Amino acid sequence: MKFLAKIYHKFTAWINRHIFTMLFAAFIIGGGFIVLFPRIVIKIPAGSVGVIYRPLSDGVDLTQIYGEGLHILFPLNSMTQYSIAVNVKKIELDVLTSDLLKSRVTVSFQYSVNQISLPLLHRYVGTDYLDKLILPEITAATRAVFGKFTSNQAFTSDLTKVVKDISISADNSVMQKLSPPGLEEVRLVRITSFQLETIEFPDGVQKAIANKMIESSNAEAMAFKIDAAKQEVTRLAIEAEGIKQFQDIVNPGMTEKYLRYKGIEATQKLAESNNSKVIVFGSSPSGLPLILGGEESIGSKK
Repeated sequence: MKFLAKIYHKFTAWINRHIFTMLFAAFIIGGGFIVLFPRIVIKIPAGSVGVIYRPLSDGVDLTQIYGEGLHILFPLNSMTQYSIAVNVKKIELDVLTSDLLKSRVTVSFQYSVNQISLPLLHRYVGTDYLDKLILPEITAATRAVFGKFTSNQAFTSDLTKVVKDISISADNSVMQKLSPPGLEEVRLVRITSFQLETIEFPDGVQKAIANKMIESSNAEAMAFKIDAAKQEVTRLAIEAEGIKQFQDIVNPGMTEKYLRYKGIEATQKLAESNNSKVIVFGSSPSGLPLILGGEESIGSKK
């Protein structure tokens, strides 16, 4: 028991003598950990991967790619993150067709990195590969393809072909420019889609196109009116022919005796009604009676 007490007293005495040294060391270690924590503990978000650079060994590690999640690194090493998702970029540029029509177009394209060859991209190009190579190649390919077509072909009949040619040309050019030395068949970046979003012509051309569209619309409207008038003429002719055929059928039966009979029949029906009326007979032998309405009929006319 005395032995343990003796050891305890010696330990506390040593602590008291070195307390400031220990606090200073703890402060240095704690501060260093806080400062180096971002370099030691690396978090890679979803849709990204990391490439590590080791300055004390072989530089960029070409054999290992770090996936999503937390990773512990040696403080001197550094990790660069790349997005492996499909990215979209939109640019505006001026193009000139073969017939010297200058226009401004807005194009958008999708691009993504090849995850397998990402360490090579990091070593030979870097994180700014979009500005270094892709955008210049897209711009050059767009202007070159538009320069092969006339304005009528480029913006109307062959527009689909123009877009397809730009996409193929840009993708092939990027593959050639981004291939590492001695590895010409390795694809580092891929352009997966290309779209021509807007076209802006000079003011004079814009007005001419608008006027042409108005004239075309007016011509279509006039053609519609003419066609409607022709159809109306046809309808009236058919209607007149039907009336004529009806008259040809009915007229032979419209004898004087038949008409007199129908008049007497109508007069009899009117005379049998409850309304008061005045009947006036014609003076001629064949004259039919004329029935005038009574007070109720007159009141209704008022």
